[in-house]
Amino acid sequence: MKYYKNLPLDRMSNCRDLGGYPTKYGTATNFGVFLRSEAPVELTKRDIDMLLNYGVTKSLDFRGDGDLLTFPSSLDTKGIEYVHLPMFGRADALGFESNGDDPSKNFTGWGRNYILWIECYKGWVRDVFRELASTNGACQFNCNAGKDRTGIISALILAVSGVDLSDIAFDYNISRAMLKPRFSQLEKQWGDYLKDKSGKLIQNHPFLYTPKEAIIQLFQYIFSKYSTAEKYLLSCGVSESETETIKKKLVG
Repeated sequence: MKYYKNLPLDRMSNCRDLGGYPTKYGTATNFGVFLRSEAPVELTKRDIDMLLNYGVTKSLDFRGDGDLLTFPSSLDTKGIEYVHLPMFGRADALGFESNGDDPSKNFTGWGRNYILWIECYKGWVRDVFRELASTNGACQFNCNAGKDRTGIISALILAVSGVDLSDIAFDYNISRAMLKPRFSQLEKQWGDYLKDKSGKLIQNHPFLYTPKEAIIQLFQYIFSKYSTAEKYLLSCGVSESETETIKKKLVG
C-alpha cells in the first residue's frame, strides 16, 4: 500500500493523512488510519476509488443538514459507512446555541471560538470519538473547509497519541495553504459571507485562515482546566478504553 501525507485527489486539495508525526513514545503516527479533509463534494470516480483502495471504510460528516442538501457527500456510497454527525444545533449543547448553526454570529477569533465549542459540544466530541474508536479500516472525517470542526478533532486525536503541540499546530496551520485551490468551491458553499460589497471573495477573510496561535490557545485552555487531552475527553463521556483504542490505532 502506498500512503500519502496529502492525497492526490482531483476534487479535494485538503485531504490529509494523520500519519507520519513523531510521538513522545519514540515512534511516528501510522498512515492509513485517520484522514482529515474538506467536504467530499462532487468527487470523481477516480477520487472515490482511490479512497476505497486507501482503506477508507467510514466517513464522518460534521456539516449541517442544509449543507448536505445543497452539497451532498460523495462518500455516501457503496463500500463506505457514511455517518452524519453535525456539531451545530445539537439538543444536548451546553449554551452558545442562540445563534443557531451560524458560528460567524459569535465570532471572536478562532482560539476563543474553539474554546467555546469544546465546552458547548461535548456530546458531539463523545459521539465522534466513539465512531473513530469503532472503525475497522481507515476513517475519513470532514466539515466544510476541513479546518475548524475537523481541525479540533484532528488536534485531539494527535494529542492523545503523544504528538507534540508544535506538530499539532503545524497540522492545523497548513490547512490555509492546502485550501487555496478550493476557495471558489468554498465561496459557493458559504455564499455572500466571504464576499466584499462588489461580490468578490475576500482573500484575507478570517474564516479562511488557520493561525497556529488558535490551536495553541485552545490547548493552553485544555491543559489549564483539564491538565490533559485525555481528561478533557473523559469529561465529554469518552471512555478510557475508547481513547486507548484510538491511540493504539494511530501509534500501535
